Formats: sequence, C-alpha cells, structure tokens
Amino acid sequence: MIQRSPLFLMANLGSEVSKIFSAHEKNNMEMLISAHRKAQEIISQIVLFPEMRSRIPEIEILSSVISDISVANPRFQVSQKNLKSYFYPFALQLMKAI
Repeated sequence: MIQRSPLFLMANLGSEVSKIFSAHEKNNMEMLISAHRKAQEIISQIVLFPEMRSRIPEIEILSSVISDISVANPRFQVSQKNLKSYFYPFALQLMKAI
C-alpha cells in the first residue's frame, strides 16, 4: 500500500486539478466544486509534513492558482498545459516508487 507521503499527495493533487479543468470544459459545476474541495483538502494535508515547511510559500501560490482556475473569470494566466507540466514529475516519481 502506498503511504500518503507528500509525493503521493502532490500526484493526487495533480489529478484533482485535471478534474477541475475537465469540469470547466463540461460545464459541470458539481464536479468542479468537488474537485476544488478535494484539492484544498490535499493541500491542507501537504503543509502538515515537516519536510514541506520550506515549500509553504510555493504551496500557497499553488493553492491560489488552483482556486483561481476554479472560477469563471480567472485572474491568473496559467494554462492547463503549464499545470500538467508542474504535476507530471510528481506522478512520474510516484510511479517509479511503486
């Protein structure tokens, strides 16, 4: 069984972000709200790890970006491709660890 490490959580956060984009494309507000809520729950778990303390500023920015992509008129210009590129290394490392 995979332990819920920061790596595991970051990979899963990437999955929730993908769901947010998918919900936008499908105009599915229920799915969007659910994915956003799960993403925020994951972020709240990530910041509890002592090894993540030095990355809290980055995680706070990431949280802001995720919240921003969840709204109809986002303030930031972060593309789906950029976010997928950000999360890809976490998923890849996790797959190698299995």
